[in-house]
Amino acid sequence: MNQPATQIATESPAFHRGIREQMEMTRSAVSAGEEKQLRDAVHPTRWERRGFFGSLRRRAGLSEVA
Repeated sequence: MNQPATQIATESPAFHRGIREQMEMTRSAVSAGEEKQLRDAVHPTRWERRGFFGSLRRRAGLSEVA
């Protein structure tokens, strides 16, 4: 006797979405990751030693100055 209250939900929330919607979600996630990699490559974070103990501090890059 299987009752709905005793069943464990193992389906992904994306299971009931259409294949086109799933593909668009994947495409936008990959695109966001690639854009971040490109921004990091073009404007890498710069570090410099500052203070008495020479601790590392982030220096403003080109994108942060403009």
